[in-house]
Amino acid sequence: MRLGQAISALLTEYGVEQIFGIPGVHTLELFREIGSSGLSATIPRHEQGAGYMADAYARVTGRPGVCYLITGPGVLNAITPIAQAWHDSIPMLVIGSTVTVPELGAHRGTLHDTPDLAPVLAPFTLISETVTDPARIPLLIDEAFRRWRTERPRPVYLGIPRDLLEQEVGELHRPAASAAGPAAPESGGSPDASKVDEAIAAVGSAERPVIIAGGGSRHDGPGVAALAERLAAPVVLTGNAKGLLPTAHPLNTGISMPFPRTQELVADADLVLALGTELSDFEVLFTGSAEPRMADIVRVDIDPAVTHPDQTRPTLRMRVAEFAERALDALPDPEPDAAAAGAARAKRARDGLAAARASDPHTPWIDAIGRALPGDAIVTADSAQVAYQAHHFLELESPGRWLAPYGYGTLGPALPMAIGAAIAAPERPVVALAGDGSALFTLTELATAHDLGANLSFVVWDNGGYREIEVSFERTDIAPAGVRTTAHDLGAIAAGFGAKVSRPASPDELEAALRTSTSRPGLDVLVVQAPREHRVEADALRAAPDAASSAETEETAR
Repeated sequence: MRLGQAISALLTEYGVEQIFGIPGVHTLELFREIGSSGLSATIPRHEQGAGYMADAYARVTGRPGVCYLITGPGVLNAITPIAQAWHDSIPMLVIGSTVTVPELGAHRGTLHDTPDLAPVLAPFTLISETVTDPARIPLLIDEAFRRWRTERPRPVYLGIPRDLLEQEVGELHRPAASAAGPAAPESGGSPDASKVDEAIAAVGSAERPVIIAGGGSRHDGPGVAALAERLAAPVVLTGNAKGLLPTAHPLNTGISMPFPRTQELVADADLVLALGTELSDFEVLFTGSAEPRMADIVRVDIDPAVTHPDQTRPTLRMRVAEFAERALDALPDPEPDAAAAGAARAKRARDGLAAARASDPHTPWIDAIGRALPGDAIVTADSAQVAYQAHHFLELESPGRWLAPYGYGTLGPALPMAIGAAIAAPERPVVALAGDGSALFTLTELATAHDLGANLSFVVWDNGGYREIEVSFERTDIAPAGVRTTAHDLGAIAAGFGAKVSRPASPDELEAALRTSTSRPGLDVLVVQAPREHRVEADALRAAPDAASSAETEETAR
């Protein structure tokens, strides 16, 4: 067995079923007999698409997304989604070819020759190595899977010279010690028991606690809910925790950190319990407001390295579910008046979010999308006006359905991520939200989506270019430049890729079209021409927030 084929066989021992990548002359061996290896291969139209697909596949399945990428430009084409996966803590294995061993570092103009990419990718990875000894490959792959179970999961890059991929090596196998070990996620660490007890005591003695729950808690909704109820603590969600609690839960304030009443709630808290979140300033980044100061923070996370300026206690390096279980064992039930007071505090913040939602011009369109979505639909979101608003205002009742990589903030991921999600969950409809500007970054992946035949709906909010950037120019008193670049007819382009195209002109038409598209297999593209009066209204809110009748509308229309 040649090394390339042996790598595919080895990956199946770890449960890998799917890879993403475009075959090239330097990766032929990775694709040798891939159909009989137990792996399925999805071929995007650009390596950037491969990275985004692998990212979404990992988010939906909980298993690492795997890319096979060509030497040099193929790997570099994927560096943006690799960095996105690093930012959002997504496990991704990137196996790239390199020039031959004798050509490494020689720079004689060899095809695809690139200075060693391992140090280039090191800042975005847990492991980054150019491998010149085939015996190291099983060790490195095993280390990756072990560290994904115990550390903050992030990408891994292995560059393998193409002459090694061609070598006869026999079979590769998972190291015996690893194969005998647990396959399920393990604890993120073992903090000192006294530190945990001290933190639980502080949480239990707080009079006005608030929980901020992030992506690291997205699989621990029951534990977070039970802990919130025991503490009578309002829960503020980050975008990566969307759907963690039911919308109607009396302590759920939603994704509401940008809005004044939630900021007041957090600033007034005598303790913030941060569960699986960096407490990133992204949550208020586009609102023109500062982060609320926090009097005291207990932070639970598998990554102890990230701290907040207001944080004085060390991070408890453990998983959210483990902390919740220990805290619930130790904490008494709340007094009835405390439970009522906590619910009242949460309602005030939730009312602020509702006021902002009611005043936003995108809300009728977002409501139409929400009404049309099947209960198990997955939604991927791009950096686009309607998607920004949906981040806060689109209500989903279960976690893991909202894939919005806003922390890194790249444009173009929605469509290829929708493809990765559809491969991960072929029985579920997938809806991608993008603007006309962001859609053009990866529009060629419509070809991949069409070939897949999955139930995929691509909603494009066409506002005539980079409208969000144009508004930012205007707000800063700089004459807009380069913001009206767009496609002449996105619907015609989509039809050329084989999509069924509709052009809903009202929220009701959008709801009807989306209901139809999500009920059937195949690729649908819904192009919504953003109404000019809505653009004007949104611009007015940005330019003169004090004109709004409610204080909460200050921070709408991000």
